[in-house]
Amino acid sequence: MKIVVEAGGTKCKWGLIDSQFLTIETCGFNPNSSPASALSALCNTVLAQTAKPVDSILWFGAGCAADSNKKTVGDTLRSAFNCNNVQVFSDLESAAIALFGNQPGIAAILGTGAAAGYYNGKEIEHLAPSLGYMLGDEGSGAYIGKTLITKVIRKELSSDLCKKFFEFAQASPAELIKNVYSANPANSYLAGFVPFASANIAEPEIANLVADAFELFHEKHIEPLKANNLPIGFVGGVAWQFADILRAQYAKRGQQITILKDAFEHLCGSL
Repeated sequence: MKIVVEAGGTKCKWGLIDSQFLTIETCGFNPNSSPASALSALCNTVLAQTAKPVDSILWFGAGCAADSNKKTVGDTLRSAFNCNNVQVFSDLESAAIALFGNQPGIAAILGTGAAAGYYNGKEIEHLAPSLGYMLGDEGSGAYIGKTLITKVIRKELSSDLCKKFFEFAQASPAELIKNVYSANPANSYLAGFVPFASANIAEPEIANLVADAFELFHEKHIEPLKANNLPIGFVGGVAWQFADILRAQYAKRGQQITILKDAFEHLCGSL
């Protein structure tokens, strides 16, 4: 049996490929914000539904650009599944494969986190630093949630929107702040406010907030790649939910973009 995993900060999709194909969804995992024990627990959940020995595992995950994190994830998977044939790649590599196959392009992720890199048709050749949700991740779900909370607490949104937000959050300003600093992982908690933005996207204040976040993503993640005339593609739930805003911004630049909700089906079909 072969396992292909697309792992994000909010959820992981596990594809169990044998004579039949089975998809299992678990909580998300990012080695930058969760311990290896959390991944071990997810593996146990999958093992409970796996009757056959696992021959190989391909993991495409958030936070797995760094070699140290690749080692942590790889070692955990080898131990949990008793499988030596384990390869760990970044989520940006899965996005690039799904978007472009063996052709070059700029691959971008807008999900719980955010990232972008130049893909030469075989690998990510140049990566724009994302810095994570505390220092960067502009345009991500975590960034949008963080911006919403900040603007609501500072009363920078209309009173009607602030009232709706507190009803959605079921928390006072003090509780929101406490939740942000105590949530584990905090990036998933912050991204949990994206549905509020989506439900109220007809409000100009919310539409502008999302558009500003995407504009900042382009400035911090796309422009540093200096790869003019290459196709740009996006993968992730945030890009998918606000596709109209994202497409409109790139249309102003005279560029069409590709948007995929996730890379999972493309990965399982092409690897």
